[in-house]
Amino acid sequence: MIYPITERQARFIGIARRLAASFSRRAAEHDRAGSFPFENIDEVRAAGLPSLIVPAELGGWGANLLETLRTVEALAVGDGSTALSVTMHMQTLGSAAESRYWPQPLFRRVCEAAVQRGALINALASEPELGSPSRGGRPKTTARPVPATGDRPAGWLINGRKNFASLSPALDYMVILAAREDGSAANGNFVVEVGPGVEIVETWDAMGMRSTGSHDVLLHDVFVPAENLIPAGGKGGQPRTNAWFPLTLSAVYLGVAAAALRSAAAYAHERVPTALGKPIAELESIQRRLGQAELLLHQGRVLLYQAAALWDERPDCRDALAESILVAKYTATNNAVAAVDACMRVVGGAGMSRSLPLERYYRDVRGGLNHPMNDDQLYVHLGQSVLARSQGSA
Repeated sequence: MIYPITERQARFIGIARRLAASFSRRAAEHDRAGSFPFENIDEVRAAGLPSLIVPAELGGWGANLLETLRTVEALAVGDGSTALSVTMHMQTLGSAAESRYWPQPLFRRVCEAAVQRGALINALASEPELGSPSRGGRPKTTARPVPATGDRPAGWLINGRKNFASLSPALDYMVILAAREDGSAANGNFVVEVGPGVEIVETWDAMGMRSTGSHDVLLHDVFVPAENLIPAGGKGGQPRTNAWFPLTLSAVYLGVAAAALRSAAAYAHERVPTALGKPIAELESIQRRLGQAELLLHQGRVLLYQAAALWDERPDCRDALAESILVAKYTATNNAVAAVDACMRVVGGAGMSRSLPLERYYRDVRGGLNHPMNDDQLYVHLGQSVLARSQGSA
């Protein structure tokens, strides 16, 4: 691939690669224990990476979508869990920075915290009963309006439980989706500053991405000032299509698969069976499997980078890019899974041993299939589009 193509991209990716090299030394230990890598997050903050997607006028680096996904892809080569966690911050604040539908004072306050002290944010929407809000439904988490008192302004009291709260042990802010109890029957997104009433329940014990800290979060009468409600649509209208979530997360899984390919190639050079008398890298069958993995990753990157570049360069066409974004997400995540499968075949039975990182990559990469929109939903969505077009042209 020709990327990076600018000095600016090279700088961002260089920072991510240096961090990834450090993360990789601890990845297996945290994966085995299912522990949260606080030291990795400390290094992310020390490197200033939470500023990556903060606009330049607010002191940040002002990265666009393509620059951001290339950066998190490089991070994921070192540790998929850490990269996925950090990406939640990137996509949450990056999409807000781009659309500017948050109240400006609130947006400025969160951005300044990210620049000045490396503050991290994630949007928490999923719930045990609700599942993913992408399928619709009303959350059980509630927001009750409360009037101003002598020592407190008017605002909201938030109560409820969120799950899959990646990065939860290190979050400074949480965007909480809640059902408003103000007679409107509407849902709202509330920016909660982590503090009293916010409880982390350590429930995350998964097959893959074991170190993301994706625990449950309980909210007990958490007060949120009125100005921390993000209006539905906001100024100018919240965009109908959000490329930041699907494309940046897909980049993480391509990074995991790239690490698997690197590991499998190194093994092929080092493995010299006595019956063969030479490295297995010289076998055409091994070369074919590695080539298959490389082809899959190349395909995923081409679609992912193209979709991101078009998103950055053609803001007037963003709603028209919706299907391209979903197809890029589908291709990148499925190709990443298939590429790691090919790498496992290169290594053979040794790939199942924890003495090699391949079994961790094999588990981690499968997480990409579960992020919305999932494969079955996409097939139906594309099929309906085909039918609508054919009916319109009849």
